[in-house]
Formats: sequence, structure tokens, C-alpha cells
Amino acid sequence: MMSFISLVCFILLPSINPQLQINLHLTDWTNYDEINVDLQHDCLHVPTHLIEDNIQYHQVISYCMGERPSKWNIEENSFDQNYSFSQLKMLNITSQQLYLWSAPVDIVEEYESYLNQSLFSNQSLALMATQLFYNCTQSRFGSVCQYSLDISTSSVASSLKEIIHDFYLQEYEPTTWTCYTHLECNRGTSTACLDWTEICNENEYRCNNGQCISKIFYHEGPNSFDCIDTTDEGDQGREDIRYRSQEPIFRFEDITREKDLRGETEMYFTTSRVLSRNDLILEDMFLNKPNSTSDECWLAYRCQFSIPRYDGPLCGNMCSKNGICQEIINKTCPDILFIPNAPLLFGHIHFAYTKEDAVQAPGIIFPPPYVCYNDQLCDGFYTNRTLLTFKNLTCRRPGDFPFKFPPLGRNDWLKAYVKPLYKELYKCNTIIHNISAVCDNSMMYRCINSSKCISKDRIDDDFIDCDYGDDEDPSVVYDICLKNESKTFFKCTTTTRCIHYQKVDDGKCHCGRNEYGLCDDEDRTFRYITSHLSFQTICDGFTELIPVNINGQNETDETECELWQCNNMYTRCDGIWNCFNGADEVHCNTSVSFSCPSNHHICVSPSTNQLTCLSLAKANNGIIDCLGATDEPKLCRSTDYVHSKETFYCFNDSSSPCRVSSDLCDGNKNCINGDDERLCSSTRNFSAYTSICQPKYYAFRSDVEKFLCERFTIWNKTLAVHFSLDTIKFDKVKNIIHSIPPAMKSIIHHHQYRCHRGLPLRIWQNREKNLTDITCLCPPSFYGNICQYQNQRVSLTMRFQAYSDSRRTLLALVITLIDNSDERIIHSHEQLTYLYVEDCQKKFNVYLLYSTRPKNDTQNYSIHIDIYDKILLTYRGSLLIPIKFPFLPVHRIAVHLNIPRINADIQSCTNQTCIHGQCTIYSEDSKGTPFCHCNERWSGKHCTIPYTCKCSSDSLCAGILANNRSICICPINKFGPRCLFNHTVCQSNQNNTCNNGGVCIPIDEYMQVDDKKFFCICAKGFTGGRCEIPDNKMILSFHKHIQLSQTLIIHFIKIISNSSPKNSSTLIRIPIHRKTAIINWTNEFHIAFVQLFDKDFYLITVQKRNNLSSIFEKTINPSDRCKHISEVLNETIVRLQPIRRIKYYHVPCHQSSPSLPCFFDDNHFCLCTDFNHQRIAN
Repeated sequence: MMSFISLVCFILLPSINPQLQINLHLTDWTNYDEINVDLQHDCLHVPTHLIEDNIQYHQVISYCMGERPSKWNIEENSFDQNYSFSQLKMLNITSQQLYLWSAPVDIVEEYESYLNQSLFSNQSLALMATQLFYNCTQSRFGSVCQYSLDISTSSVASSLKEIIHDFYLQEYEPTTWTCYTHLECNRGTSTACLDWTEICNENEYRCNNGQCISKIFYHEGPNSFDCIDTTDEGDQGREDIRYRSQEPIFRFEDITREKDLRGETEMYFTTSRVLSRNDLILEDMFLNKPNSTSDECWLAYRCQFSIPRYDGPLCGNMCSKNGICQEIINKTCPDILFIPNAPLLFGHIHFAYTKEDAVQAPGIIFPPPYVCYNDQLCDGFYTNRTLLTFKNLTCRRPGDFPFKFPPLGRNDWLKAYVKPLYKELYKCNTIIHNISAVCDNSMMYRCINSSKCISKDRIDDDFIDCDYGDDEDPSVVYDICLKNESKTFFKCTTTTRCIHYQKVDDGKCHCGRNEYGLCDDEDRTFRYITSHLSFQTICDGFTELIPVNINGQNETDETECELWQCNNMYTRCDGIWNCFNGADEVHCNTSVSFSCPSNHHICVSPSTNQLTCLSLAKANNGIIDCLGATDEPKLCRSTDYVHSKETFYCFNDSSSPCRVSSDLCDGNKNCINGDDERLCSSTRNFSAYTSICQPKYYAFRSDVEKFLCERFTIWNKTLAVHFSLDTIKFDKVKNIIHSIPPAMKSIIHHHQYRCHRGLPLRIWQNREKNLTDITCLCPPSFYGNICQYQNQRVSLTMRFQAYSDSRRTLLALVITLIDNSDERIIHSHEQLTYLYVEDCQKKFNVYLLYSTRPKNDTQNYSIHIDIYDKILLTYRGSLLIPIKFPFLPVHRIAVHLNIPRINADIQSCTNQTCIHGQCTIYSEDSKGTPFCHCNERWSGKHCTIPYTCKCSSDSLCAGILANNRSICICPINKFGPRCLFNHTVCQSNQNNTCNNGGVCIPIDEYMQVDDKKFFCICAKGFTGGRCEIPDNKMILSFHKHIQLSQTLIIHFIKIISNSSPKNSSTLIRIPIHRKTAIINWTNEFHIAFVQLFDKDFYLITVQKRNNLSSIFEKTINPSDRCKHISEVLNETIVRLQPIRRIKYYHVPCHQSSPSLPCFFDDNHFCLCTDFNHQRIAN
């Protein structure tokens, strides 16, 4: 019988010695067969939340054991206290308490079932009463406390999520392989295995590798990869993708290395993003020699000719005398051999060395004398050459292709020999041959004089695929582009050329530059700016627009600026002289305490090197009065298109007069007369080996240095200036670098390699004898005792769009991977709780795994998504995502999906026999694909297979998995795999959750971004985290002389820093003869105006700061009307071209002050506002 002391200790344990909560899933493997157990069991589900490029991602990673549990003999645990279910019940212990005390989820669910005794027979209850719960000591977990994570943690980590995040801070640089074993691959060595990224299809997708993604994801952010080859985000996001500071999420696990168009890498042997894999393959290649070749011969070749990986000391001893290695080659080697013995490239290209060439070679600089290949895959070379045949391959001298190997530097064998071969012989890569069903497709191109055909997406990709190079011929590209036969090409506007889209924004100009030095295919932002009129950058001293010839005159954004206010809210204190005399920058420098009178600039005197003041009358007058010519910025400033960073002027230096700020006080005289070093303080007691303008030296700068560094460093001309209501503020942002505690680095580094991308797990077999073993918990991408094998999987990215009737409806989304067998097996699933107003911009990343390993290649697989109303537990419809190309090991799918409307009828059908279900058509499916939506407790293609549902009685059973576990949809107050756990956060009387009639929704632990445990669905008229903020209420009355329509449109403008304004509108209907309208508005806004008829606008309000919960009352008067430009400017000006007319837009505000609130033209809506004691347009 339990003693009183032990009872007290048990009850107080969680509060006296709080433990890390670690709940294992899928632990009830004693009921599984050996096949299922061999897949995933004993899992940790860990949420990851990443916000990057303003995109929020959600993904739950399951770290699971893949080895059979019977491998270990776990002896009885006598160290940790254990309690039977009957004892726990006597103590009034709840299942919620067990869950918080790190009990495995299966045990907690069994205990909750035991507490609900009415569901079981007496015999079953008696058996359940004896089941044990082990109260594990700190850091131990599992059904009998048999596990602990073999990870050293920092003291600040307070959750499993934080511990795992810290563990993955170390960059992944493995020294052993991970392998894809479900496809045979002969690399010529016994140990070099296949990587999943090296299996590809033949380009029917639309990324550079052929994959299709939703267009909405294209160019979404430089690190938001939805194409498996990362080509949807351009070069800026692909340059250096490594495993850094991140768990095994999609961004790192499910991308490949694209073809190296510039030859900047030496990754020739794999498309894996794991950089060390290339080195491992290379090393393995040279370890594997032919059986008929002696070790002495093999080493002699490698030592003599610096073939990797040669051993320096060993080679030094072996080839100590000149010519001795060549003598060994002559005596012990065959007449010809491949080095390495495995194919170097594309599965069939080898380097061949002959004894004759090796013996006659003059020294170590000896390129491979022959390149050998399969002539069925290569053609188009010189025909009148002497060829060798060796091991059924054709061998040529390099010059016969033709290409020439560059000179070899020591240890540069790869760069000198393999790199040029990779580019020049890329056409020898495996390709489609004369398969009419494929080659006759309109999206395919047949190579000339060849049986080969390629996807048109591979034309003009800088890699020759056809034997005679016609796929890179500009005339072929132009012909396809002109016929609009492919969307892969970009049409240059300044020339007749077409280029591949992957060349756009790749850092090189392919279209050619126009007369203004601009290039069509480079920098989309800059191209937009030079062709679109921007009010914010008109007459700012920099020419952005390409000149427009009007009546023989070249007009730009910088011509006819006499009536423009150059000192305005967009130019004031932006660090750049926009006014000719710099009046917009007077009194803006805050880095020094030195001050000047009004209409004077701070200046560094060239004679004293001290701060002084200079009148505006002397600014930009052609005479240098200040050091660095700060008073004459035009000397170093380009006013055309491309803006220079070299702004410090060296006096009397004709060769290179303009220098960058990093030249200041760097210890070198970059100006001929040393202007850049004259200003430097001589009182510092340290030497700056870099410029004093580096941020780290800020505290050491003198006032003179502070002034000049700020003048030349901080401010760069902003290309795109967006609408604002206030003077633009330029914030200085510090980069914060998170570091790993030094003591953890070596430990983390060691464990990372042992389990590859998994977590090291210690198994305690006998605590008394301290007998343990080590295994790994693997993420979905891997399996094996050290996560050394790569998993077949579906990597699904989803974003959802809801119609207006569903944006406040809580939904349960059940995502399943199914096959097309009669059983319609559900191989794996993921369930999401979705609310549009909370999750509309979120991208959900989901892994779906197959229930057998390997998957059944004879089956077709699909992703099936069921949608349910989470509160009503009613079915809303289903979505289908087909999975094409079943041979691919990893299916990377990115989709943007629509949630069916609330009142949308679920389309029924009659062409499917559904015994215990309804024939239904998938929503948003243009083909009208039918399927059987089965009743609860029935499954299979025709709903003929019964199953036992193990979900709670108040939940919904949505199917049965291949491992015989039920898919349960819980009511909002329940959670857990079987919906047996109660959410208490919304039920506590002490917890003031949602106000003003809001509905409290508990957040599933795997959806939590932070410590937030719930969110609120607010009633109409309220917003805020707890619905505590009433909506803005706007009560509008209209002057009797204003004629109203029955329908009013209220436009709300939200100003976003460094971005374009956001416009939202609402429609209001008012009865006839009524002159009042009431509008409730939830969202933030800064400007509001009402539209009565077409182009009849009245300004309601302008507020620099959004006022939450305000009640705004206003009478709209005729004086609030925004006039058309034809009413405020004379007819001559109105008829001018926009580039000329806009220069007059300050005039109406100045002349009509203060009676004119706003005006508009066909493209601009202008406010009249007060600035610097003037009335100007904005």
C-alpha cells in the first residue's frame, strides 16, 4: 500500500521540481505487426515557426524511432516511482495532470478511457486498473522512463522546442553518407550511394526543373522556396543555402542544387545541398580501384600527376626520386585504365590514362589524355579522328571535342579538368531519345540531326543539350518565343532578342543596354522606376525617368522644376541634397553637438580641419569650401539612373577624385594629397585597420569624423519612395547575431554528425548497471538507426483563401495521403485548425509519408483534403491534389487552395457506387472528379470496409489510418489524437478570455507560436487579442446641398512604412431622403474618403496615427470635395503630358489654401497639406 509520504511527494513533485514536458506519441507498438513498427513509432512532435521575408510558416516535425523496439531488452525500472491506474484514480489524478507530467500520449488516453468506466466491461476495467504510469525523474521520458535525449542544453532553454532549436544551431557538415536506397544506382563504387535529389523527371513541370507551383508563390521572398530547385526566387535566394540555425524544415530538406550556370561551384557529382557530399563522392571514387590493378600502380598514378585524393607524405616517400613513379607505372600498370574507376560525370564519362602517355609525361602537369563516353548519348564531334574503344566506351583526345584543359595548379585537379568537362559535355547527360509519345508533344523540341528531344524549357539555359548545340542558337530561341510556344522566355523590349527567364536578374545583362545604360533583364525594381512616374521623386535632384521627347524637348522627372517645392516631406533630412543648395538638409545632422545659424550648413574647414558653418549662398556655387567637397556634392554625384557611392571628393586629384566612405581614416592615403586622412583624430590610442566609418568604431570618432561618416555613409538614394503622411524617418538598424555558447559547440557538432539530421536518443536498458545504448529519432526526411537513409515522401506547402462568408469560421482541415486501391488506404495524415482572419497569410508545410517502405510503385497516390466546420462538426467539402510522376522519391507540391463557401451545395453524383456513403464531387475541380465520402466507421473506395472508431463520443471520426489509428476531429474544447483531453484554458472562471461576446478557441499545442494558449473569434464590431477593442465607428452626415446616391463607397487607406499604401473599401446603402450613414470599421486606416457617384469624392479624415476604438462624427460639406485637376488648373496645363503637368501640382494647394483639401487626376489622388509653413501637395 502506498505510504502517505510517497503520496505527498508524488503530488508535489511537479511544483517543487518542475520538469521539461516531453510527451511521446505512437508508443503503443505492442499491438502493431513488425512491418508497421519498422516504420515510425515513439515520436516527438515539435512545432517550428519561421517568419522570413514577412511570410509566416507553420510546420510540425515528427522525430521518430525507426528501429524495431524488440532490438532492446528494457529491464524493469526500479528507480522511478510507478502507480497503477487504480491508484491514480484514488488520488484524484486527472489525465490532464499525467499529460503535464510527460506521460506518453497513449498512456494518458488509456487512463482517460479508464476513468470513463461506463464504456468497458468489468473484465476490461480490471485489466486496465493494473496498467502502470511511471513518474520519470528529470530528463527521462517514455512508457517506462527508458529514454533521454543525448543533448547538452543551455540553462535558458525552457521547452522541448527551444532545446531542439538550440541543438540545430550548428551548421550541418557530415562526414558520412545519407542514402536513397529505393532505386539501384551503379556509380562504379560499392559505397557511393544515390541522393534523392539526383532522381529527376523529364521537365514537364514549370520551375526550371519542370515542377509546377501556384503563381502566387513566384518571387514571394528570397528565401521562400516552393520550387524544389529554388528557381522561383531567383539567384538572390540560392547563392548560399546551408543548414544553418534551423531544424530540418522544408527550406533545407526539400530543395536541390540547380545547375551551375556560371561555374562558380565545384559541385559536379551531386545536386544535393549538403556541400560535403560532393567531397565524400570524390573521395570514394578514388578509393575504389579496379581489381586487376595493383595498389602500387594506383598510388603511383595519383602521386605522379596530383590526382585527388593523393597522400602528400606517402607520395613523398614513394616518389622521392625523379621518375621513380613513372617507372612503377611502366612496370606494374595496364596499358590503359580509368582514373577514377567510377564515372566522373553523367553516369558514363570517364578519364582514361594510357601507360604510354604517362611514361612520356614531362612532369606532374599532365591532363587526362583521353575522355571516354557512351556514343549513344553523345554526338556532334569531329569525325576524322583516331578513336579508342575501352570497356565499350568511345575515347577521344580532349582536343577532338574540341576543348582544351586549362593549366593545372597544385590541388586544382577538379577545377582544371572536371569543371570544363561538366560544361562542355553537358549534352552527354541522360536525355530522351526518339520516344514519339513524348517527343511529339508541343512542349518538346527535337534536336536537329538527332533522335534526341528536350523540353522547350531547356532551350537557352546556357547548357548545350543537343549534340550540335542548336538548343542554344538565338534564332531557335527567338522563333519559339515569337510563336509564344513556351512561357519560359523573356522578350527584350529594346532589342529583338528573347532570353530564358532564369537569366532575368542573374547579375548579367543579356538583352543589351540601351542608350541610357539600362538593361531590360536586370533589376526589376529599377526598371519599374525608370518607366513609371512617381510623385514622391519628382524634382528631387536625381533623374529616374527615361527622357520622353515632347515637341522636340527631352522631358524627365528633373525638367521644368521651377514651381516644385524641393524641400518637402520626402526630401527633408533624407541625408541627400535634393535642393540645389541643400536647403532640405539644413539642421538635420544630429551626430554632433555643433550647431549653425539658420540657412547655414555644417562644414569641415580644409585649412583647420575643424567644424565651421557655411552659408547656403555658397553651397553648390562651383567653389570648394569644405573638406571632401560636402558643399559641392554635384562633383561626385551622378544625377542619372545609376547612383554613385563614391561621394568624398579629393582636391586636385584628377585620376580618381571621388572616393567611398570606407577610405576615410583607414590608414592609407587614397587621395593624392591625403585629404581622406587629414581629418583623422591624432589622439586615439588605437589603430583602425579599416575605416573609422565602420560601425564598430563609432565610440572612437571625433566630432569631425562623426559628421563626415554620417554625411557619406548612412544615406544612400532610395530608389522606391512610397507615399507617407509625415516626414520620412530613416531608422538605423543593428544586425543582431545569435551565437551558440562555446561549451555547447563541440558537443552539438559531434551529435549532429552521428545522427545526421536527427536527434540522438539514449536508451536506458538497465539503470542499475548503467547499461545504455544510442539510437536516433529521425525527422520525416530520414530513417535508420543513425538517420542515414532518405525517405520517400510528399512535401506539401499550402496557403488557403476563404470567401467572405467563411473568414470568421473555424475550420478543421484533414490532409491525407491516399492510394487508388479498393481499400483507398490512408497512408498518413495531418490535421490543421484554420481561421482565415488569423491564418490568411500563413503557409503550412506538411510532410506526408507512405505506410510501406518502399512505396508501391504500381499504385497511384493523391492528396485528399476534407474540410469541416470545427464548431458545428459538419462536413464542408473536399479538395484533391493529384500526385504525378510516381517514380520521384520526393514530391514537392506548393498550392494555393480555396475553401468552399458555406452555402455551396456539396455536388453529388451517381457514377460512383458508394454503399455506406455519398457520391461527391471534389470542390474547385474543373474535371468534376467524383469520390465516395464515407459515413463514419466505413472506409474504402466504395465505403464497404467497416472499422472501429476509437475517437471520443463527442468527436467526429473522419477515417482510419494504415496503422489502424482513427482520425478524429475534436470539438473546440477537446484535443489529443482521440479527442480525450479537455482544453481548460477557455473554461476557467478566473481567466478573463474573450470579451464582448467573443468566442474563445484553445490553440492546439502544435500550432502555438509563443505562450499564447487561445485566440478569440470576435463578435462583429470588436477586435483585439481578447475582443477588447471596439471597432472604429464613423457617423457621417451630409450637407443639404450634397446630392446622395443610395449606395456610398467608403475608401480606407492604410499607410505602410516602406511599402505601397493599402486600399480597402466598404459599400453602404442608405435609404432615400436620409442624410446620415454609420460605418463600423475594424482595420487600421489613416485616410478615409467617400465616393458618391463616379469620380465624385469627399475627404472624410486624415490621421497620421490610427485611433483605435474611436467614434468619429463629421458633417461632409461641399468644401470637403476633392476636385478634378480640370477644376484647379487651367486648360493649357491640364492638356500637358503627365510628366510635365505633374510639376504644377503644388500650385493648387498653394493658391487655394486652405479651402482645397484634395484633388485628383486619372492616376493620382493628392492631398493638400501643411509643411514648413507652406501649403503643398502630397
